[in-house]
Amino acid sequence: MNVITYFSLRHHPHHWERLGLALERGLPGSFDSSVTGDPCVVWDEEFKCYRMFYFAQRHENGREFNSNAHAIAASEQPIPRGWQKRGPITYSNPEMLLGDAHKPWIMLDPFRPNMPATINGQYWLFTPVWHGSTKRIQAATSSSLNGPWQVKPQPVIEPGAGDAFDGYHTDTVTAYWFADRGEILIFYKGYPMQPQADQPHSPYGSSSAVAVLRPDERQAQKCGRVISSGMHPAHWLTGWVGGLQIFPSEAGGWYGLLNGSPTPPASIAEEPDIREPAPSLGGWAYTPEAWPVSGWRADDLPIETLDEIPLEARQNGEGVNLWRHHGLVTREGQMYLLYNTGPYGQERLFARHASQAGFIHINRQQE
Repeated sequence: MNVITYFSLRHHPHHWERLGLALERGLPGSFDSSVTGDPCVVWDEEFKCYRMFYFAQRHENGREFNSNAHAIAASEQPIPRGWQKRGPITYSNPEMLLGDAHKPWIMLDPFRPNMPATINGQYWLFTPVWHGSTKRIQAATSSSLNGPWQVKPQPVIEPGAGDAFDGYHTDTVTAYWFADRGEILIFYKGYPMQPQADQPHSPYGSSSAVAVLRPDERQAQKCGRVISSGMHPAHWLTGWVGGLQIFPSEAGGWYGLLNGSPTPPASIAEEPDIREPAPSLGGWAYTPEAWPVSGWRADDLPIETLDEIPLEARQNGEGVNLWRHHGLVTREGQMYLLYNTGPYGQERLFARHASQAGFIHINRQQE
């Protein structure tokens, strides 16, 4: 019989040891010469290693070219170094993508962090894509994490109506297969096109939202916002809020890792491109609910502010932003934090290790 390892968090980690650079940008002109970031790390049973999917960007003649790329760990110990780049991921029908794809996410088993889930032998990839000036979320499937990926032509999540909280972009996606319900739970970041009356301190700020997708349906059913921006003037999430990466809590409910900022975005007319003003910060939220579509409350403080970045880390390239935070729980119960940081359009991927013991509960069961 197979032994399956389940993880839960007794509490979320508070103390982290910096490990330095995890994934460098590529050489000038290469697909990831400008940005490496927004990682999603999963265990690849076929290749017996960890595989990282990440957002890659290069600049050419004043334009940005975005793609989803992947890398594999040189050993079973995935970080901080030793990632071998495999280039942009491949699609069997790339013409079905509506535009540049980026910020990839592999559908996970919610009770086994960083273990990919399959439905009828197929892995699922979710990715925001540019469609004109707005973003939608598309999905693709494959029998191998190495690809190629078969793109589903219709977006699974599209922007809402013009006055909706997600009327401009649907972005920064995570997804989890709840097999007992037969549903994929999707968290995403929704940007408004018009000012939101219920966000008095940040009317154009993004919110963290949730949707539910059945595998046989073309589009997910939106459930609404779970954490809104602009509600509390002194909070680190007042300006804008990103999507959630979830971890089961041993006491019941769920912990969520997310990004956000205290700085409210300007209107689209004033600033059509930069919808996430600095600083980007990472932190935790929690819900006591068994079905994590409601009850979320963010911590009062982020993991770290920019002022708290040590001088040595600043000299190593950290600063301006602490972008997408991704938690990696290894099969041995170690937890790492990956995040991209640095000047806009020049971010690199860094890593930390949770130095506080006793926060992960391991439960191994025979199945």
